[in-house]
Amino acid sequence: MGKEQGHVNWMDQIFKEYERDGGLKNNPGFGKPLPESALSGNLYDNFLTKAKDAGYLPLWIKWQKEIREELSEAVRLKKINEPESELMKRIDDINEKVRTYNAICPAQMQRREIELESIEIQYRKWE
Repeated sequence: MGKEQGHVNWMDQIFKEYERDGGLKNNPGFGKPLPESALSGNLYDNFLTKAKDAGYLPLWIKWQKEIREELSEAVRLKKINEPESELMKRIDDINEKVRTYNAICPAQMQRREIELESIEIQYRKWE
C-alpha cells in the first residue's frame, strides 16, 4: 500500500490495480493522441461538447432547463392575469431553484433571482 503524508492513498492504490489489470487498455482511444481541436479554442466549450456527445449532462444544465420551463409557464400565467399571490408563490419556488442553480453552475453562468415586474425580460435571458 502506498502512503502519502502518513495516510493510505486508496484512490492511488485502486488506480494502480486497475492499470495493472489492463483496465486502461480497454478504453477507446487508449494510446492515441488527442485531436488538435481538443486543445484549441475554449477548453470549457470543448469539454461541454465532448461531454454532450458522450451523453453526459451536467446537473446545472438540467436545472437551467427546468427553471426555463417554469419561467415560461409563469410568464404565460401573468399574461392571462393570474392572481398576483399565485404568481408570487410560483416565483418564490423558481427563485429557490435559481439559488440551487447558482450554487452548482460555473460563476459566469449565474443568474439573478426572478422579480414579478421584470419576469418577461428575465425569461428572455434564460432562453
